[in-house]
Amino acid sequence: MEELCMRNRRLLWGAVILFVVCLAACKKEKPQSPIPDSLASLQELFNPAYQIDADSIRLMIRSYLNENPITPWDSALLAHYREKDEFFWLNDSLVSDKPAAQVADSMLFWLGDISRHGINPNLYSVDSIRERLQQIHSLKLQEGKTMNRLLADVEYQLTAAYLSYVCQLKFGFLPSEHRWNDSINRIPLKHCDVTFANAALDSLRANPIAALRGAQPSSPLYRKMQEELVRVNAWGKTDTTDYYRNRLLVNMERARWQYALDKGQKYVIANVAAFMLQAINEETDSILEMRICVGSVKNKTPLLSSRIYYMELNPYWNVPQSIIRKEIIPTYRRDTTYFTRNRMKVYDKNGLQVNPHQVNWAKYAGKGVPYTVKQDNKTGNSLGRIIFRFPNPHSVYLHDTPSRWAFTRNNRAVSHGCVRLQKALDFAFFLLKEPDELLEDRIRIAMDIKPVSEEGKKLPVSAAYRELKHYSLEKYIPLFIDYQTVYLSADNNLRYCEDIYKYDPSLLEAMNNLNLKP
Repeated sequence: MEELCMRNRRLLWGAVILFVVCLAACKKEKPQSPIPDSLASLQELFNPAYQIDADSIRLMIRSYLNENPITPWDSALLAHYREKDEFFWLNDSLVSDKPAAQVADSMLFWLGDISRHGINPNLYSVDSIRERLQQIHSLKLQEGKTMNRLLADVEYQLTAAYLSYVCQLKFGFLPSEHRWNDSINRIPLKHCDVTFANAALDSLRANPIAALRGAQPSSPLYRKMQEELVRVNAWGKTDTTDYYRNRLLVNMERARWQYALDKGQKYVIANVAAFMLQAINEETDSILEMRICVGSVKNKTPLLSSRIYYMELNPYWNVPQSIIRKEIIPTYRRDTTYFTRNRMKVYDKNGLQVNPHQVNWAKYAGKGVPYTVKQDNKTGNSLGRIIFRFPNPHSVYLHDTPSRWAFTRNNRAVSHGCVRLQKALDFAFFLLKEPDELLEDRIRIAMDIKPVSEEGKKLPVSAAYRELKHYSLEKYIPLFIDYQTVYLSADNNLRYCEDIYKYDPSLLEAMNNLNLKP
């Protein structure tokens, strides 16, 4: 009797194997039994719970998708199982004993290894999937379950886990409402959409192992942080460990976000938290790195992406109304030489210059001022000798500065929101499409710096020479004013910096809540 049971069990398992090998060939337009006619005699061995039907499995998967919230990957899955007969996992790799064919096991390995990215593996149903795979291999169904339901569970859970895995590694784990501190001060980002999800399914179909490997973030910064996370975790549970681990968790998530504006081969990243700017040229494999001064805590530099189109030499400074009210008026009431010392002129609403001493500034403290204030250009101008302009709703720019002392400070959050550059001349040369000695010397001369080329030295004495006032770039340069409390320096070292604007705590809380999910 025992021998007969074992024989029947082997026959049943063989039928299941034959089913999963040929399952993808079953067409909806030509209903047929997944069990070949030559094995029809085996059907009498089947308990009804073991009857397998491809269309029933598809209907079950669709019911899961209809019951769950719709995400881009859910939409892609629903379209796939409505329009195609193909299964991704119900094939010979599900039941084969060959190590190379264990695609499902490889998938579970990658899901379980998500801790390398600072993510709790419990985010995915790894244990649940393993349990169902074991039930398929052992042919032991739980009470009330059918083989159709079990196969549908495995197909859906593996594919949904794969899509969420690749989408979240590519674009980030946190929803947009938890990424930024307000609705205005944010950088537009790319998001996982149906097009990306469908492409991910194509990659899974073509080569599952390559698709999983290709989903891993590969930027030098990200890989450095992964290595650092392993090292920090080895320290054990201490306050120091928590500090560095928390910094890494937050910034690994930031590093997964993708700017909506393409960077191209040449771009600029101003890292507000680090008080550093990196102008990167991937074509020449070079980085121009410099210190910057950014907005104070009261006047935070906004985070944004834009395009630098042109530079202006020796700009005038049109003082913002907020600075007139909050700083200039109180200072002038203490020191009536303020306007003269700072080479500032006052104009009425008709553009006519007025004497600042004839204005009753006291009546405008704390409210709208019907005057504009403009600072003369060149020596002593707060914008320095050159400014780099780019469209943005905050009226902030990158610019030179006469206040060189601020670059010696560790905390360089001292401006009204604009970004001051330590190496403004070098930055101007970086923006040029290609090196141009004569143009570079024209920029130098406008900034009262001696020219270096022989042709450039002739320019100031030429009767036809006109000082360069502005220059439009032949091709715009993408700019990203971002906030990273862990970054990669130009010498390829990982650097930590303080959270000057206190943007990390809310992001860390969201990451911790994500990792607490059962």
